[in-house]
Amino acid sequence: MRQYLDVKSKYEDCIVLFRMGDFFETFNEDAKLTAKILGIVLTKRSNGAAADTPLAGFPHHSLDNYLPKLVNAGYKVAICEQVEDPKLAKGIVKREVVEVVTPGTLSTDHDLGQKTNQFIACIAPGKTVTGYAVLDQSTGDFFMGESHPDFITDALRRFNPREIIISDEITYSLTNWYRELRPFVSQVEGWYFDPEQGYRTLIDHFKTNSLKGFGCDDMRDGIAAAGVVLTYIREQLNGKLDHVTLIRPIRHEGLMGLDGFTIRNLEVFHSLSTQGTHGTLIDNLDETSTAGGGRLLRRWLYQPITDLKELQTRQNVVKAFYDNKSILDSTQSFLKDVPDIERIIGKVSKFKVSPRELAVLGDVLLQIPDFSKSLESHKIKPLKTLSKQFVSNKKIAAEISKKLHENCPAQLKQGYVIAAGIHPQLDELRELASGGKKWLEELKISERARTGIPSLKISYNRVFGYYIDITKTHQDRVPEEYIRKQTLVNSERYITQELKEYEEKILTAEGEIERIEAELFAELCMAVLQESHNIQTNARILNRIDVLLSFAYQAIRDQYVCPVLTEQRVLDIKDGRHPVVEKLLSATERFVPNHVVMDAETNQIHLITGPNMAGKSTYLRQIGLLVLMAQIGSFIPAKEATIGIVDHLFTRVGASDNLAGGESTFLVEMNEAANILNNATAHSLILLDEIGRGTATYDGLSLAWAITEYIHETEAVQARTLFATHYHELTDLEHTLERLENHHVAVKEFGDKIVFLRKILPGAGDKSYGIHVAQMAGLPESIIHRATEILDYHLNQTEEKPGTFPEYSSSNQINIFDEQTSKLKEELKSLNINDMTPIEALNQLHELKKKHGV
Repeated sequence: MRQYLDVKSKYEDCIVLFRMGDFFETFNEDAKLTAKILGIVLTKRSNGAAADTPLAGFPHHSLDNYLPKLVNAGYKVAICEQVEDPKLAKGIVKREVVEVVTPGTLSTDHDLGQKTNQFIACIAPGKTVTGYAVLDQSTGDFFMGESHPDFITDALRRFNPREIIISDEITYSLTNWYRELRPFVSQVEGWYFDPEQGYRTLIDHFKTNSLKGFGCDDMRDGIAAAGVVLTYIREQLNGKLDHVTLIRPIRHEGLMGLDGFTIRNLEVFHSLSTQGTHGTLIDNLDETSTAGGGRLLRRWLYQPITDLKELQTRQNVVKAFYDNKSILDSTQSFLKDVPDIERIIGKVSKFKVSPRELAVLGDVLLQIPDFSKSLESHKIKPLKTLSKQFVSNKKIAAEISKKLHENCPAQLKQGYVIAAGIHPQLDELRELASGGKKWLEELKISERARTGIPSLKISYNRVFGYYIDITKTHQDRVPEEYIRKQTLVNSERYITQELKEYEEKILTAEGEIERIEAELFAELCMAVLQESHNIQTNARILNRIDVLLSFAYQAIRDQYVCPVLTEQRVLDIKDGRHPVVEKLLSATERFVPNHVVMDAETNQIHLITGPNMAGKSTYLRQIGLLVLMAQIGSFIPAKEATIGIVDHLFTRVGASDNLAGGESTFLVEMNEAANILNNATAHSLILLDEIGRGTATYDGLSLAWAITEYIHETEAVQARTLFATHYHELTDLEHTLERLENHHVAVKEFGDKIVFLRKILPGAGDKSYGIHVAQMAGLPESIIHRATEILDYHLNQTEEKPGTFPEYSSSNQINIFDEQTSKLKEELKSLNINDMTPIEALNQLHELKKKHGV
């Protein structure tokens, strides 16, 4: 126990998994926690004169199954391995903590989402800005940036880090980033955050003289954060970072602003109703073939760009695939066989890669030159430009192909990992081992002949090694020189001197084979690691091709068009469709497309009226999603479109509260509105839905009125705005605000019924149809009748002629038979008496009386 206690004293804040033979064991409080979290048995270990020690453990080969459960429960886990062969140990086997795993660095295949990153982040507050850095240790993706302190939550949300490192001088529980992101928080000493120290850490890691080549030399506080990430992982977690060969700066002036409200309201990644991914933009948009492409698509959606040139470059690649279906098909076929290159390199850095994974990597690296030449051969400029970005991996690809066995196993210990002809001694030992097996077969045949025992077998187990197995029925024929080792129910097991001598030769050969193969495989991993920068460069190009090709594939399948992008403050979309809703409709339903035409001079604000359930919110979300898609380079569902680049997309759609944070629906709404009005510019797009709910009618109307005027009249704002409202009084603003236009959702009336046409038309709506909607929702008829009376009263009220408020009468009380009566009316309406014979009509009447108890 002393060895364990020494380790535990150095990792007091961790659950220590202590390797003992074939098991990982935990002790004391760690054991109690582990047993509870994993649902395994808590036992006791005798500790001599001291009290018994609580103990809980699991087989070492189950680590990948159990480790994520411990980490996801909110604990750091220190993995203490045996670092020498127990057979060669003199005394206690040497053990060391080889890795500390946290939520931000967990990298088991079991826990990692194939198409999602696993980021660990650091926040470094400066005098005027806050620096931040994020790293995915499993892929080597490393980013850094600086943000205004008020927007650090938005900056971090783009990466959704699982863990955030901060100074131990910071109290974080009430910060916005903690309340919204809820990460695992690790605190380190304040001196870690020195920018000069961070700079030295980075140039030492990248082996450069400066950071100018990465384009981040001026980010003092971002550098501090990036340095902390590397130091923390290397020193406190014993992490391997050789595969981290690049750091990329995030410049917020080149990104579309997206706050948490907008990402949530537009249902980009999570459904508001289910919190799952079904019915979200990512669920609809992700047609990528590779894991790396899927991760890049998600980063693009979190980080839409405003760089017109880069967007047009992306569009040109999409067009090239769109216009050349055969090239699209062949490229997609190639990409479907591309493994997760970045994560394989991440495993190589930890020496946790399997031989088969390395072999697959070698195969794809060998194919990249031909793939690149194929793209270039089509003589299509955007594809030719892409093909020239690939770098040579020819040498390492050839080395992998040459050194690994053609049929590489999944595990190193399975043998035949290294190809023949690479290591002469290995070939000799293999010959001896395979020859030994041949010798055993010949020995079995000769012993059967010599003894006359036809069922004699030669087998192996880890306890006795090789042995001769003879059934009880032939015991009288056993030669005297056979040495009995074990008695079973139906047989006896024997050894001979000759068998044991040859066994030693075979086992020695097999042990040497295992050792040599492990050494050669480690050397190959080191060679791959030295080429990791070029390999990762090619992986990133493949990821980009994958995403842009997926845009083209979807555009062909779903009839999307390429939007014209401009710096002008316009928004002109003809027959736009909601990319998600149209996919959720049944085969018999058709999505109703809609136009939107806006510009800065004549129609900056669209005021949209119409009843609830008519489709106003869907229309607003549709426009937001189309702009978002356009600014990642995707085509969009429309007939044609011209979209002025949006610097910040704001939404205030849907009603919700934050009761845990002490915020009502109205307060949440006002917080969102304040965020919009304080940060919008003339190049922003604002989508407002039903401002003013949750307070008195005239308060809400007054606020909605004032907000509309502010957006129109404030020169610094004047953003393109779509405002859906139930306040019909606001339509009068069209007479006083010259750049405001009224629009409404078309409704068709059939007697006392209405049909929503889902079409947005010019002009103000004349009714709200609230009572009709209530009737559609199934409210009792008495309530509908009473509400109609009260509505008529209010509509007839004028200052000259005040009406008489209709009195409430018992006839208006809720009738428990209203629902039954309503159902009876519907059934009667459905009957076609013209097609019935008299007897059929009487039978139907009898059935109705019986059914409704009349």
